[in-house]
Amino acid sequence: MNSKKLLSESLEKLLLKKNLDDIQVSEIVAGTSLSRKTFYRHFKDKYDLVSWYFAQFYEVSFGRITDDLTWEEALLRYLDIYQEKYSVLKNAYASRDINGLRTYDIAVTRKTYEKYLAIKGADINAETMRFAIDIASRGGTDMVIEWLLSGMKMEKSKLVRLLKQTLPNDILKYID
Repeated sequence: MNSKKLLSESLEKLLLKKNLDDIQVSEIVAGTSLSRKTFYRHFKDKYDLVSWYFAQFYEVSFGRITDDLTWEEALLRYLDIYQEKYSVLKNAYASRDINGLRTYDIAVTRKTYEKYLAIKGADINAETMRFAIDIASRGGTDMVIEWLLSGMKMEKSKLVRLLKQTLPNDILKYID
């Protein structure tokens, strides 16, 4: 198994028990047979590691709207993973650090929308489109995080429907 995977598995075990802000790099490393030097060879800090961890399942879920899944299918797959990794993600999103998972989630969601909309022929550099992408990325991310942190009481299909219905029209017209 590669070093990044070992470190992310150690982080995942720690996130089952405590908030990301309360985890030290030394604890992550202690859960592996690796050294701190190896950790820093791959990641600049624990927030970089949690972003890498998140990217592993983001790309096989919502990130696939640019490939072969519809917007709804991709978002449902994403929410399925959220349910599966609830305890871990709850503690990862609880971070108050500017470098925390929320910031990364918004950035990767923005890039996904930009790629998707460019493929669909949208002018992603137009001021109104950039603004719409920002609204969709920030608002959608925050609503999914709120859904997660509040215990995922709303049905996933209802959350997907509401998120789609409230997308800016400049984006909605490109969603199949």
